[in-house]
Amino acid sequence: MIALSILFFIMVIGLAGLTFWIYALIEIVGSHYKSDTDKIVWFLLVFFLPFLGTILYFFMGRNKVSASFEEEYV
Repeated sequence: MIALSILFFIMVIGLAGLTFWIYALIEIVGSHYKSDTDKIVWFLLVFFLPFLGTILYFFMGRNKVSASFEEEYV
């Protein structure tokens, strides 16, 4: 019974991690960065280093996104 509880816990943690990873990739693709290079670097970092890249993106990368689309082109 304990083994099933541990397995369930691991599955929930894995599903949450997968959800955050996919959300980060979608957010990177849909965001407007100050530089296209920043966007590519963040995407590659999150894609190839899912755990570390996702954590770094949520703590550091979201600050690099332009405030709005209009500011970038006006």
